[in-house]
Amino acid sequence: MIRQTILGHVTTLLLGGLIYILFRQETLQMFGWFDSINLLGIISELRELTIPMKKYLPEWFIYSLPDGLWVFSYVSGLMLVWDNHINKSNFFWIILIPFLSLSSESFQFYNLIPGTFDLMDMTFYLIGAVLPIIIFKPK
Repeated sequence: MIRQTILGHVTTLLLGGLIYILFRQETLQMFGWFDSINLLGIISELRELTIPMKKYLPEWFIYSLPDGLWVFSYVSGLMLVWDNHINKSNFFWIILIPFLSLSSESFQFYNLIPGTFDLMDMTFYLIGAVLPIIIFKPK
């Protein structure tokens, strides 16, 4: 359970956040939040070191992987709550965020909500939802 908490939940959550902080555009709302709590200076210094590396990273790493990591973290975290057992009473909660993520991406495809449909995003959402179940479900 400690391994699952650290690797499956906390690390994936933080890694997804770090990718956003270090490589995504500063026009994102979170940078305004960082500025309001006086963290933007430190983050800008870190970004000066990492932004030159951005051109060597594949787009899926910067734009799709964080979402998959966050879905992984969510599913892993909820599986922890229920001792890695999936049943009728917790199934809805475990699949809620993966379902909403996939639905959101699908709605973008049909222009029902703003955004750009990306098959790679859907792929990472699916991987993020299924992998923790495969890895952590009791044998």
